[in-house]
Amino acid sequence: MIPTFVFVHGSGSSAHAWSATQREMAARGHRTLALDLPGRGAGFTQAYYEQDLETFAAEPSPVRDVTLETQTRLVVDAVQRMRHHGPVVLVAHSFGGLPVTAAANAIPELIDRIVYVAAQCPVERAPGEYPALPAWSSADLFTATAPLMIGDPASQGFIRINWRAADRAQRAALREAISGELTEDEFLQVVLTSQPDEVFWLTGPEWDVRADKDSWGRIPRTFVKLTKDRSMPLAVQELYVAEGDALTPDNPFDVRELESSHAGFLRRPAPLAAILDDLSVRAGAGSR
Repeated sequence: MIPTFVFVHGSGSSAHAWSATQREMAARGHRTLALDLPGRGAGFTQAYYEQDLETFAAEPSPVRDVTLETQTRLVVDAVQRMRHHGPVVLVAHSFGGLPVTAAANAIPELIDRIVYVAAQCPVERAPGEYPALPAWSSADLFTATAPLMIGDPASQGFIRINWRAADRAQRAALREAISGELTEDEFLQVVLTSQPDEVFWLTGPEWDVRADKDSWGRIPRTFVKLTKDRSMPLAVQELYVAEGDALTPDNPFDVRELESSHAGFLRRPAPLAAILDDLSVRAGAGSR
């Protein structure tokens, strides 16, 4: 049976990020669904668009009360609905790995494969503990976004980044951190569609999801390493793979590589689509 690919976006993003990938997958004959995690897809406020910073800083956030549980529920619901049409392959990018891992813990019997594209896959520790590890020390993302952050995430309960405030030098730093192979004009399209608010997942037990050996560990899985990633360094990606393989040595990751930055592949999707195209044959043949 033909599988459905369910795409889950990363931090500061939305379903829109997968549009080029979906077009490429459609051209290859595949059925796809891209999800907006809770608080996404509603567009931008007038204050953010017009850069009325005083008003923007005081605005409530659509992700203020979003939890891992609400995100996971949305992913689970999508999988349950798509499963009526055949096998389901869950594809997560970056932060999207957290709700995808939680969904895999909850409904392993409904998921035929998980594909982590430089996505978080916590196994041995809470998600928020990984950025403090030495493997993350070469990441450029935090330093590139720090000048654009508005307010204190710990007191606000969410992260707010004013992407539109970046001057040329700051945009250059962001481009190198996120998608260095894109031209400046291509990267401007990334900035224009980036969501300013993100859940504050770095602390708190409510965000402590870890891969479960007896549920998540039953599902075939692929990790697509992005070899030019300067947001989630290659060493971090390899750590997730190593921990997952140690948890279930009889069901290790199928590891693939893309010569891409953290988000560049989203604008140039053919190589990822080729990997997913290959995996679709396995998902269809191995449908449980």
